[in-house]
Amino acid sequence: MGFILETRGLTKRFGSGAHVQTAVSDVSIHLTEGEVYGLLGPNGAGKSTTLKMICGMLRPTEGEILFAGHAWRREDLYAVGSLIEEAPLYPNLTARENLRVRTALLGLPESRIDEVLAAVDLTGTGRKRAGRFSMGMKQRLGLALALLARPRLLVLDEPTNGLDPLGIEELRAQIRGFADAGTTVLVSSHILSEVQQMADSIGIIYQGRLAYEDRLRPGEDLEELFMAVCREGRAAQREVAA
Repeated sequence: MGFILETRGLTKRFGSGAHVQTAVSDVSIHLTEGEVYGLLGPNGAGKSTTLKMICGMLRPTEGEILFAGHAWRREDLYAVGSLIEEAPLYPNLTARENLRVRTALLGLPESRIDEVLAAVDLTGTGRKRAGRFSMGMKQRLGLALALLARPRLLVLDEPTNGLDPLGIEELRAQIRGFADAGTTVLVSSHILSEVQQMADSIGIIYQGRLAYEDRLRPGEDLEELFMAVCREGRAAQREVAA
């Protein structure tokens, strides 16, 4: 089976010598085109580090990343939209002006601005500067920036941060809509109930290692599965320590 994104033995270490720390070790994930893949794990498990390597923000220490069947290269970033940590906004510019800067950099038609503003429900922000947006509005503008180039792969790290329950529900529907239209979505989230409702496949990272990866089966209890994987990870750690 071909994958739109595949990692093989992805590893990231920080520091050197006696101070080296391994954040991610031997992670191999597989995303098929047009699916929503939920990347799960406890805080500090290595989810964000993995996503940053996929998006070119960090260089892997070991391993490789394949995009659409070939070794990852910088040009592939044009086919990847991402929202990791804080949205890269100019606080003194409006939503439309922020998007206009990105369209100019990417050589995209300005008609895309109205399309993505409508997609994230920010058409009514007018002259309000992004620095005065609520956290939820900033998240939605960051999503609009990620969507501008019609990416084949959309990478979202905790995209529901700052959203109220209605905003979370709307975002969930949007993510499913992106996948249904052919865009693959890789999303990390700590809200298991939301991932349960939108993901096709899941990967669970525990202590920097991929502890589980599979399709999410209808009726499967994701919270129960997640806790079982984490318990197994803790038990394995105790055995090693003993």
